[in-house]
Amino acid sequence: MSATVSAYIVDSPAGLSGRAVRFLRTLSRRVDFERGLTGDALRREIVKIYGDSNDAIVDLLDRLQARYGGLSYASGFFQSEVIFAPSCDPEGVDEELEISYAVETGSPVGASVKIDGAVEIGLDYSGVKEFGGLDCLIECDAMFSVADALGLEGQLYLNSGTALMAIEVLRAEEGLGLEFVSEASGLHSYWLAGDSAMVYAADVWNLLNGGVPSFVKFWTTGEDVRERIAILIAQAR
Repeated sequence: MSATVSAYIVDSPAGLSGRAVRFLRTLSRRVDFERGLTGDALRREIVKIYGDSNDAIVDLLDRLQARYGGLSYASGFFQSEVIFAPSCDPEGVDEELEISYAVETGSPVGASVKIDGAVEIGLDYSGVKEFGGLDCLIECDAMFSVADALGLEGQLYLNSGTALMAIEVLRAEEGLGLEFVSEASGLHSYWLAGDSAMVYAADVWNLLNGGVPSFVKFWTTGEDVRERIAILIAQAR
């Protein structure tokens, strides 16, 4: 088995939670993707355009393609099928070097990876840094797959920028037993989980596109828990 194949995240899932590993192994597949320029060919193109080399971005692309290239699944975060297809296409000295098409959705929305590994959610020419790495996005999507199995579901819209406030209110309610899931949360999207409920709240889409309000979504095993969460959220708005 080649180094590239053995590094593929489904085969070598080190760093992921058991929940995310199960999600990938049961609900993902691997598809072909366009690699574009890599290795020495990419190095030469960068030097031609920028006048200097950038081994860091070339090495990052190699790592991302080996670990994630061709990964595809139904994403709860993006609400669509996604394909991880990282590539680097140097365009001009005025353009930032980054890993584009890190996540493709089949729509104008997607994700790129910055040279520091941070994941930026993008729409047309706007972007919001959201996750520390692609593993975090996968953890986030794995949470949706678990939440959907709970049963009862609800969703409420929030005032702009108040997703974290709603999360803190629910987290403080001892009877709910909800714990913050840091590995699956981003800078503007957050997960709570407990035995009888799971909660997801997000400001990221409001920040990216002001026409989309902040919201909180929740899944519960019983109607009484569902009503209690809805009341607490309404009070926090």
